[in-house]
Amino acid sequence: MAMSVLQIKLDEKLKNQVSALFERLGMDVPTAVRAFFRRALVENKLPFEMNEVPSATNQDGENLLNLLHEAQRLAYENGVANLSEEEIEAEIKAARAEMRSKKK
Repeated sequence: MAMSVLQIKLDEKLKNQVSALFERLGMDVPTAVRAFFRRALVENKLPFEMNEVPSATNQDGENLLNLLHEAQRLAYENGVANLSEEEIEAEIKAARAEMRSKKK
């Protein structure tokens, strides 16, 4: 059977991550790619489901910024804007204790 070479460009980090994954699965990248191609032919489609990933829009960024400003405003309004990590942990612990006591 005649062989052909397939060459692709991809991010080095992605290549290293996928190589490590396939190694843990007991195969190298070329073997995994051949398995992918064979499976695609058997199923006559991509061998997994593809869904569109919604991309962030400027409106999403504006909404997030507005929410962060609102959270900051509420933090100042409620006197918790500049708590240390220890104070935050104490607040959480107290809130949990209060919730447990209300359940009883």
